[in-house]
Amino acid sequence: MLKNQRLLCLILVGLALACSNTKRGAQESSSELIRLYVFDVGEILIKDVSIFNSGETGAKLLTNSAYLIRHPKGDLIWDTGFPDSLTTIPEGLDSEMATITMSKKLEDQLSEIRLSPSDIEYLAVSHLHPDHVGNSNLFTEAKLLLQQEEYDSLFLGEVVNPDTDQLTASPFIKLNGDHDVFGDGTVVIKRAPGHTNGHQVLFVNLSETGPILLSGDLFITSKQRATRGVPIFNVDKDKTLETMNAIEDFLSEKGATLWIQHDPDQNETIRRSPQFHN
Repeated sequence: MLKNQRLLCLILVGLALACSNTKRGAQESSSELIRLYVFDVGEILIKDVSIFNSGETGAKLLTNSAYLIRHPKGDLIWDTGFPDSLTTIPEGLDSEMATITMSKKLEDQLSEIRLSPSDIEYLAVSHLHPDHVGNSNLFTEAKLLLQQEEYDSLFLGEVVNPDTDQLTASPFIKLNGDHDVFGDGTVVIKRAPGHTNGHQVLFVNLSETGPILLSGDLFITSKQRATRGVPIFNVDKDKTLETMNAIEDFLSEKGATLWIQHDPDQNETIRRSPQFHN
């Protein structure tokens, strides 16, 4: 009897280890197949960068990027940049705060890697500011992933953004926290309020590049990150600082690299589509 019990225990332990290894193997396999493409979707010449960080002064050119994550279970677009129509205005659009320009359409960059907007299964944006949602109407067939506050602002506000007005009939998932997009831990939307009430960032675990985190507008430049500068137009300064600290802890925990989406110096080191990171 005792011998049979020991045998049963050994079998159960073996099954548990096999299940654990299978799960781990599936996650590693998924990670190996993920590709991350980076698209140029405009430049922003800020006339006084102190609005983002009181420790910096003068004019500063910022990058603007959109991202495609190709996963075995589907494709996710993260942020969509300025609208493609801006490419028809070579001199750009000028305002008191900034001059914005765009040289290449997002739709054309997708075409270069043999994709069209209708091929994309998921659309997620860090928040609803114009430099992050300009081409969102291209992706009406994609499932929309937004925090509750951003979703309410998008569809329940009195002012309708023409860059997103066609998303009203899109399938959607309203989020109230972190969200594992494909269920394997490789692509995770993380709630990161402060810049806006429903701001979010994106964690992507790549097999060769390693784990990265796309910043949205939690951080604008490397100097602002270092000094914990809070942009003057953030909705909640205290919440911003709290989120900054929480994300720094998460980066340390995961051993992840932060990609600051608007930082020009860091973006010079990041490959652009049609090249990719894996």
